Amino acid sequence: MIENSGIGIRIQHILKFWPIPAKVADIFIFGDPTVLKKYDLPKNAEIIEYKTSIYSPKEFLGHRRMAEMDLLDIPHFNIPFPYIRNCIVTIHDLIPYHFKTAHSSLVKRVYMQIVFRWIKWFARKIITVSEYTKQDLVESFGYPKDKVTVVYNGIDLQNFSKQPTTKVSQFIKKHNLPKSYLFTVGIGKTHKNFPFLLSNLEILWEKQKLSLPLVVGGLKGEIPEEFLEIQRKHPNQIYFLSHLPYAELPLVYQGARLFLYPSLFEGFGFPVLEAQSVGTPVFSSNASVLPEVLGNSYEAFDPKDSDSFQNQLLSLLKDSKRLSVLKVLGEKNAKRFQWKSALETLNQTYEPLLKPKN
Repeated sequence: MIENSGIGIRIQHILKFWPIPAKVADIFIFGDPTVLKKYDLPKNAEIIEYKTSIYSPKEFLGHRRMAEMDLLDIPHFNIPFPYIRNCIVTIHDLIPYHFKTAHSSLVKRVYMQIVFRWIKWFARKIITVSEYTKQDLVESFGYPKDKVTVVYNGIDLQNFSKQPTTKVSQFIKKHNLPKSYLFTVGIGKTHKNFPFLLSNLEILWEKQKLSLPLVVGGLKGEIPEEFLEIQRKHPNQIYFLSHLPYAELPLVYQGARLFLYPSLFEGFGFPVLEAQSVGTPVFSSNASVLPEVLGNSYEAFDPKDSDSFQNQLLSLLKDSKRLSVLKVLGEKNAKRFQWKSALETLNQTYEPLLKPKN
């Protein structure tokens, strides 16, 4: 999952800033060597080839060498069942459980009921990436609070920092983007609430109350036909940006007048902090974990109230003073979430579980 969005970013940075010295514990990484070698790994890490597909039945059985490990850090709820008693399991969110329309298969729903309870009963330790997800596990599956540790994600401020305006301008020109635009990510997933955002912007464009176009980033697969249809109706108002290298992401955020995030549910919400870290104000929904992550540093809206969304957006775009305040508050807020402190907390979670090395 190292190349997945969200979870992949966390895995990459845990390995990049690995907190446990070699004299304390050896580290083995299960995965595809050709993929893993593209990333910063601990110098003492040994890669064990493991190419099983995510969520496949074979993955649930794990790898035979997992039996040799004192601890297994599993970065998602897709656990290797035979080795669960040695597992530290990170649960990012319960989106598959709550969004039944997106995960309607009976097999999937039975699997989720089993796996979340199996983790509760048998895992060595459970980690969540927010207090919100921790509380969700307590309320939805009866997890004991003292068994769950919150280890927040971080922002890599070496990568997500303000770039020279000339560099941003070059990026905009290279990708044929408008000089001024609204920016969002997350097309294609039900909980991202993208149809809500697009339908409301379309109303504002048609009524000529809004002239700013929308740039949509984070695209990997095909763009759904209904969104392409809207683009055909408003060719100068919506731009779909293909998947960008991680190093270029700050440029598209920084070039935006405002970052829009209409999500109905998040486990953490990397994009809002990525926007804030380069000084772009955030206009986000107030759903699930977002108030926890954003505090008072954003303009909030109800992701199910169209009238409120439209009125607030127009009002905010006219209020240059408020936008300036949000920039300052946002940059300050993003600094609360750094990988250094996240890895310190992770190390404190590992420490009591590590056996003395021979």
